[in-house]
Amino acid sequence: MMWAKKLALLLLVTMLATYAASCAPAATEAPQATEAPQATEAPEATEAPEAAEAEPAEAEATGATSTERAVQALAAMDLEPGTEFTIFSEDLSIKMAEANVDAFNEQTGLVLKPMDAPFGEHSIKIMQDAMNQTGTYDIVILQWSSLGDLYNAGYLTPLTEWADKYDPDLDDVIAPFSTVWSEYAGEIYGLPTDGDTWILYYRRDLFEDPDEQAAFQAEYGYDLAPPENWDQFNDIAEFFTRPDENLYGYVEWRAKGFVYPWFFQRLAGLGGVYFEEGMVPGINSPEGVQALEDMKALSAYMTPDVFSYGYGETVQAFAQGHAAMLNTWPAAGKNIANTEESVVADNVGYTTTPGYVLDGELNKLTMTIPGFSLVVNAHTEKPPEAVYLVSQWLASSEQLKRANLNLAGNTDVVRESVFNDPEVREKIPGGGEYLDAQMANIAQGYPEYILPGAEEYNGILEIEISNYLTGETESAQETLDKVATEWERITDKHGREKQEELYKAFFEAYNQAQAEAQAQ
Repeated sequence: MMWAKKLALLLLVTMLATYAASCAPAATEAPQATEAPQATEAPEATEAPEAAEAEPAEAEATGATSTERAVQALAAMDLEPGTEFTIFSEDLSIKMAEANVDAFNEQTGLVLKPMDAPFGEHSIKIMQDAMNQTGTYDIVILQWSSLGDLYNAGYLTPLTEWADKYDPDLDDVIAPFSTVWSEYAGEIYGLPTDGDTWILYYRRDLFEDPDEQAAFQAEYGYDLAPPENWDQFNDIAEFFTRPDENLYGYVEWRAKGFVYPWFFQRLAGLGGVYFEEGMVPGINSPEGVQALEDMKALSAYMTPDVFSYGYGETVQAFAQGHAAMLNTWPAAGKNIANTEESVVADNVGYTTTPGYVLDGELNKLTMTIPGFSLVVNAHTEKPPEAVYLVSQWLASSEQLKRANLNLAGNTDVVRESVFNDPEVREKIPGGGEYLDAQMANIAQGYPEYILPGAEEYNGILEIEISNYLTGETESAQETLDKVATEWERITDKHGREKQEELYKAFFEAYNQAQAEAQAQ
């Protein structure tokens, strides 16, 4: 699949341009961050222009579902029939909207127009729209890590008033996504659509083969089973690495462009943090160095051309039987079954991401990244309330169910009602086992930070760790020290005190939502 190669190349070009323009010195170390205080005010956003059109008729809605309320309220606004609403995203996430165009047009008499760009270009186009204040897109399916920068640019419309009025059933969204992928600076700004986490996929036909089980037991002294910790994972990956059979123990995204999330997952699993007290980078800690060295060591159990593999290539390699394990998004479970060349579609197992053993305790964490939500462009020329209602319709359970059952799409289940829907559990590849594995990984989830400058932080990290993994640089410590120096500069650029307030507030909100969900 060529899209992932284009994705990686486009991201890399963008990151290199940012990096080259922003080199500066000086990182220091400090103790690990303490417990987060109450959230404080977020950076001041620039004012968005008022909508160009006159206010429509007052909308009312009393429907029993989020979808019904959105349709009723849109009808009450007396919009011109055929009024067009544009929605923009990258070329995989947009499939969520594409799957719902006909239903929207039929139910509302309005027109939904999906627009997309490659993953490596779409965030640039959104920022250009924000800077130019052109209102090219009415709705954006936003990668949530971009939220801080777009908030500061005045691109986002607060949705709290309309969410209170029309009730988009956010309580039906799985925690913690119901809050951390919808709220910022004390307001609702997005409606979550995509339950991004990772699942560890494994080949049942290999793991349950009696001959393979006996050989593994003889070599490693314990039973072959889905790994609970990274030591077991490494043993299994080594055992199934058989280049003469075109079989490798594992496959993972390694094309430059989006490698850093797999580093984050290992950093967190080792007990590391992104930032310590005072927003001093924590990535170049001993935990960070081990995480990066462990990532590089794992390359020995992957195909030699893995550094050209993005999402599509990893899914294809697993589907074609060339890897025993794959750790990636839930969408892969659908895509594997939808791949014509798949030889493993009926032999896929699903489980949680392994963890590190720390002080005798297993610390299993799975990245919940990047997360997508619908936002309303503050520069839209349509009535903003109407744009919100289109967003509510799209983010409702009926429409997300339609997108979740699209095997060619990448929209992962995010609503509890869809997780529990008997039709979904019957029709989706892997059924209940697949969905339960996704839920289990969400329960042990660890988030990407949401901060102004997130793309700058991530871009510099991506370039440097990719160079280390491909052998262009030799020292993990020096690699991460270089990144930490740049992170210090980015933090100072955005305001160290304000960045720390936002960072602590985000993790406080995430941990609280996670704890409340686990207590239920």
